[in-house]
Amino acid sequence: MTAAPVNTSSALYPLRLRADLDPDTAYEYWAGPHAAIAARLPGLVEYNQYHFSATDHGYWPTAAMVGTRVPADWAIHGMTEVRLPGLIRSAAIPLHMREILFDEQNVFEHCLGQLTGPGGGRWWTRGHDDSVGHRTVVLIRRRRGVSGREFGRFVHDELGAALDRGGARDVRSYTFLPLVARAHVTFGVSHDNPAHRRYHGAVVFGTNDRADVEPLMASDPVMGAVARQERTCVALHAYAVARTVPVVRTGDT
Repeated sequence: MTAAPVNTSSALYPLRLRADLDPDTAYEYWAGPHAAIAARLPGLVEYNQYHFSATDHGYWPTAAMVGTRVPADWAIHGMTEVRLPGLIRSAAIPLHMREILFDEQNVFEHCLGQLTGPGGGRWWTRGHDDSVGHRTVVLIRRRRGVSGREFGRFVHDELGAALDRGGARDVRSYTFLPLVARAHVTFGVSHDNPAHRRYHGAVVFGTNDRADVEPLMASDPVMGAVARQERTCVALHAYAVARTVPVVRTGDT
């Protein structure tokens, strides 16, 4: 178990690559020219790209009436994770985003901008850990009728904390502000976010390698959280991260 977690203000962007581009070409552009533009944004505390596996997903433990299979027509190809410097300094970032807003049409066809708001993220880590061999991103849909506060308690205090106690590394948990379909509107990129496919939170965690994921999920702390997930969640979609690209590291600024 790591030290006590810290609250963060963050932005997450689940993304789909353009279908008319070769996937390898698209991923390399995202990790290269597009990342170089993002790295010039002032004041970011951390900026990571998670490139998802095309085949290794949908492996989160299921519970009654909780969906864990990734729908074939709603597969996400990756996610950008940004830790923001604070509310006042974050307000200045959009003034510098013109270049990246116009560049997204080169590689993405769909973007779901999600903001956590102040303190809506929680980190059991001091920053990106290069020694982590494998990462998983779990995108979470809240059950209707459950309050945002109750959902947040599950994501942070139960699920995130359980992953940390179970031995996961570089653990981050997030809950999103409501009505954020326009949190990141870019030109030539779709931002439709239908209610039945919307995500309301996420966790990112690491293990030494892919083989360690199943024992982690079978650990007592994580299975305890899984047994309670149906109370607050209607879907948890796990994606294996095939490649992590740390563009801005904690402390760079």
